[in-house]
Amino acid sequence: MMQMPFRSPTDYYCKNLIPIDEQICGLLEKRKELSNNNPGFPSLEIISVWSQKYGLNENWLRRIFASYMFCEERLQPLVEPTGFLHFVSILKSVENDNMTYAITHMKQYRNATVVYVETEINTIEPFVILGHASFELFISPEYHCRQGSGTGHGKGMQHSFIVTPALPDDVSDLEFRLRVKPLPENPEFQKVSFKEATVTIK
Repeated sequence: MMQMPFRSPTDYYCKNLIPIDEQICGLLEKRKELSNNNPGFPSLEIISVWSQKYGLNENWLRRIFASYMFCEERLQPLVEPTGFLHFVSILKSVENDNMTYAITHMKQYRNATVVYVETEINTIEPFVILGHASFELFISPEYHCRQGSGTGHGKGMQHSFIVTPALPDDVSDLEFRLRVKPLPENPEFQKVSFKEATVTIK
């Protein structure tokens, strides 16, 4: 997916805001350090208190803090793998809370590496629906990882991550850290069941 170039929404800027906006940048830097670049989201109750205390629109504050949730790495220029070289088998796995996480293999390209992660639930139950979650991969500070594709299949799922710069073929000394963040199910969605029927479309 191509990243669209950013264009300023207006040519106007109140230059009296320069010292204040610079202070905001300094506070954002401190916020990133204190949270280890994983700030989360303030409770709606706290945002409501701040809204009343500072006379700011509550919905506006929610949007601001929602945008602060996402780290800068997500806005880096997107690198699309080009110039396929070869496959590399990895087969590293670990079990945690009845879930097996495995780094199965990777594809080497001239400008990047695509790493594949398999997740499988260990249960004898025949019918299982996995909840929604976001997956983030971290290897080391010198490598940037962003999620590529993701698919589900029965009791498991597969995710791919695009890593830049390209990893070496020998990754035996590297540690792959997968962060799984469950996503809340939306209770506002109404579940509608199908009824047995024969439908003719003319």
